[in-house]
Amino acid sequence: MAILFHCPWDNADEWLGALRAALPDDEFRIWPDIGPVEDIDFAMVWKLPHGNLADLPNLLAVASLGAGVDALLADPDLPRHIPITRLVDPLMVDRMAEYVTATVLHHHLGLDRYDQQQDAVHWQRHPTTDAGDRTVALLGLGQMGRRCAQHLGALGFKLRGWSRSPKTVDGVMCDHGEDGLKETLKMAEIAVLLLPLTARTTNLMDRSAFAAMPRGSYLINCSRGEVVVDGDLLAALDSGHLAGATLDAFREEPPRQDDPYWRHPKVRLTPHIAALSSSASAALILAEQVRRAREGRPLRDVVDIGAGY
Repeated sequence: MAILFHCPWDNADEWLGALRAALPDDEFRIWPDIGPVEDIDFAMVWKLPHGNLADLPNLLAVASLGAGVDALLADPDLPRHIPITRLVDPLMVDRMAEYVTATVLHHHLGLDRYDQQQDAVHWQRHPTTDAGDRTVALLGLGQMGRRCAQHLGALGFKLRGWSRSPKTVDGVMCDHGEDGLKETLKMAEIAVLLLPLTARTTNLMDRSAFAAMPRGSYLINCSRGEVVVDGDLLAALDSGHLAGATLDAFREEPPRQDDPYWRHPKVRLTPHIAALSSSASAALILAEQVRRAREGRPLRDVVDIGAGY
């Protein structure tokens, strides 16, 4: 049998090499040169053009090459009778926690302001806030949210969390549902978005959500660009209600050259690098998924198609 592979990233060759090393007896078919479709029993893809999976009659499972599966689930012809899995790599979880911790600290310590002072050749100290007096809200309490909570909790931050359904996380005051979101945002001096993209989270952070946050609060988006209503965020920044934002995900990637985020004085932009996957570690995880599918064993990290993640 053969494996369908589609990876539009710059390091696709690196991924393919790692996967071939982990599955030395398998043939990899690189889309669009997939050969006889009946040979393919497994697919490893990222943003595969819609409709292609439906043409594979012997497909056992589909594995996303990343943590997100929104592009896969948007395929109207997606075969929904087979397992669809997302990549859950402990290394990615750690990388996300590192990014979030660094970004929270950058704002917490006022380093944006000192960067601006350096540009202006201006020397001035400003009052500090202790971590125990700062509330960080984590919107999304999956594996990445829980790991971020561990890192931030170790630094002494007060933590609140929100999720679609009830969850309990050590050291985090957790809320859920629509009313819980409002209560969480009211206390969010720093709000970190770690949500999957679903029908319920699309445009979740809109004018009313930003208005619920305290004046002078800060937004960090490490989820998907579609979770944020861009015009409402820009308005909240321009009005001074939000002090700033760090954005790692966008509706269009890369953003257009005339996108206001590029040059906005209150926005830090990074090119979707908060939790980069590693081909070396991911290949071992994906190889195990292939073995499980072929042996008829349950796959890990199977997506709940109804929930969207």
